[in-house]
Formats: sequence, C-alpha cells, structure tokens
Amino acid sequence: MLGTHVLLECAKAHKIKRFIHVSTDEVYGETAYNDLTLEAAVLAPTNPYAASKAAAEHLVESYWKSFKLPLVITRSNNVFGPHQFPEKLIPKFISRLERGMTCCIHGAGTTRRSFLYVLDAVRAYDLVLHKAKLGHIYNIEAGEELSVMQVARALLKAYGYDKEESKWLETVTDRAFNDLRYHIDGSKLKELGFAAEWSFEDGLAETIKWYKSININEVWTDAELALSAHPKTHTAPAPSSTPKPGNL
Repeated sequence: MLGTHVLLECAKAHKIKRFIHVSTDEVYGETAYNDLTLEAAVLAPTNPYAASKAAAEHLVESYWKSFKLPLVITRSNNVFGPHQFPEKLIPKFISRLERGMTCCIHGAGTTRRSFLYVLDAVRAYDLVLHKAKLGHIYNIEAGEELSVMQVARALLKAYGYDKEESKWLETVTDRAFNDLRYHIDGSKLKELGFAAEWSFEDGLAETIKWYKSININEVWTDAELALSAHPKTHTAPAPSSTPKPGNL
C-alpha cells in the first residue's frame, strides 16, 4: 500500500493523463457458485494479501474523489503465460513436471480459478488505457474457469502422462485461507469491445513451450525455492539473465 501511495503522489505532482491501478478479483472475497460479482459489490477480502489490495484500492479511490486524479481500477482473474515466476500454479506444475516431480495438489484440488492468457490481458489493459471511463472500475474476466485438479490433468495430457495420472498427482496439505473461487462479471469491459481470443488450451501450449526453452535457474535466482508445495521463503524474483530473443 505504501508503494501505491508513492505512485499516486508522483502521478498527482506530474499531472499525468491517466493512472491505471491493477488490482485483483480476490478483493471481493469468496464467491458462491450461482453468483457473478459486479464492480459495485462490497469488498470482502478473506486473507491479508487480498486485504492489502483492497486497502490500496480505497487509497486510489480517495485520490479520485479528493484530487480528481485521472484514475481507472481493474480487477482481473488469474493471468498466466510465459515469463511468470514459478511460484504460481501453472508455471510451478510445468517446472516440476520438467524435473520429473509430481503436481502437488493443495487439498482436494477443488479450488477453482478463471485463467486469462497474458496476451489477452495485455489487450484488456490496452483497451482500459485508451477507452475506459475515468473514475470507473473494470473487471477483466477470463471466462474459462477450472479447478486446480483440472489444470493438473490438462498439463498431464499435454505431457502425455494422462494414462498414468496417479504417478504424477500428489495431494498435499491445503493452503491457509484458500478461497474456493472468484467469479466476476466482465460485462462492463466487454461493452468497450474486449473479448478473450486465446483458449486455455492454446495459451497452455505456448506457456509449456516457453518453459521448455529455458533454464529457470538462469532466469530467476530463487526459482527452486518456489517449486516447493508450500514455499516458506523467497526473495524478489529478479532475473539473472535476459530470456532468449523471440520469446513472448
């Protein structure tokens, strides 16, 4: 939140034309199966990370109300793709499979997330930058919701391991404060012209291709720590080398 405050003060001092604050669907809290969360919903975060994101949003909104700073807030589903630090679900499972390790499933694997491929995310933010109304909030909805188990099985199929699933899936203790799902309504952004172009399968194939082309220990100094089922320590994921030209 301190970082957000510093950026807001800098933006105010330099009279920028537009400030895009990137938040998360987690600020809404856990969503019931029959509900779609609209931008006007009351924020109800359930864990410290989500609470800090919600607090930052309140600070951002105060600059709109107090100083008319030209602001837009986005709340996105899970973004995935090449170059993502492997503490996240998809790059973690890919990196573990590349090492002959299992996909470590937290709890029963029923936790659900909607996944947006990175190039669609870029298109969404470009649209927000140029067409969003100032002072407004926009959900960036992926549209493809999958459980952790479904993601793992999609990866096993991509690797040709789906016929020996029991060998490659391992159940571990669930994460603390692991909300079951975040189900947001992205109609407002769709009215501006947004529609995801990448299917989950195609995005996953491109992601696998990129991780196969690199050595994660050469890209990040602490990647191995992130591959644990429950990482306990890790430093900032600073690259130690530049990825190969031509990669996304």
